[in-house]
Amino acid sequence: MTFANGDSTTHFPAGSDRASPARFDVRAFARSAQGNHRETLRLDEFATDPLSGESLRAVRYLARLESGTMEQLRNLLVTATHKDARITAFLVTWAFEKFWIADALDAVLEANGQRKSHEAAEGSTRRSRIESVERRGPIRRAITGLIQGVPIIGVHVTSGLVDEWITRAAYDRLETASANPALSSAISTILGVKARHVAFFDHEARERLADDPRAASLTRRSLERQVWPIGAIDRADDDRSFFESFVFGSDEGRARAADIGRRVAELPGMDSRIGDAVARKLHA
Repeated sequence: MTFANGDSTTHFPAGSDRASPARFDVRAFARSAQGNHRETLRLDEFATDPLSGESLRAVRYLARLESGTMEQLRNLLVTATHKDARITAFLVTWAFEKFWIADALDAVLEANGQRKSHEAAEGSTRRSRIESVERRGPIRRAITGLIQGVPIIGVHVTSGLVDEWITRAAYDRLETASANPALSSAISTILGVKARHVAFFDHEARERLADDPRAASLTRRSLERQVWPIGAIDRADDDRSFFESFVFGSDEGRARAADIGRRVAELPGMDSRIGDAVARKLHA
């Protein structure tokens, strides 16, 4: 894929979890997009070493989150974000790679005798007044985005970064809980793909927050009310409660949430109040 406004700078290495000082190379990212992972997965091993019900539920929930890119793109691209060629070029490949991450998780479910994530029935969603602002439709988002203008891009890339930190914590918790070599191998593959997503969001978030006080102000307000992880608002209430307890409910989980909050607080223009607000929402 070739995009206007692509980059020709140093490509960020896939194995790292932090942003490089160099500008992320969107053009190289698009050229090296990673698709179907099924041939690399050790699916046969699940026949003799199947996952527990708890691990399967976590895999299913993560698959639903990873496959929710169309809803995310709809919310992003009705705002000024769609006018930034660099951002939209990244998002095309990001959505492609997320689709295949979800497919890899579905392959794990199928190898354990389960239906694909989108084929399983879900219960009713959680309803609370405090989350109502996050249920705005595309028309209201478009109007709000028009008013907020270019600084909204800072909100979107920072939210993407925090979401990547949260899902990384979930994958780490799942790997530890399952102690299954085949699943660990699949998670390693997934995290290798997602490392470049983290790199892009990290670089863009830090740059935009540091350069634009209004972007930082909008981001502080957004992070306080955001439902985490992104896409959870459309998931069943009991599944959300399971995820919050599984990943962040124990003492170790609360330490994970606190670590994410600390990293949020260290972003340009953020502070401990915002970091603590994000951390509290993770195990609400």
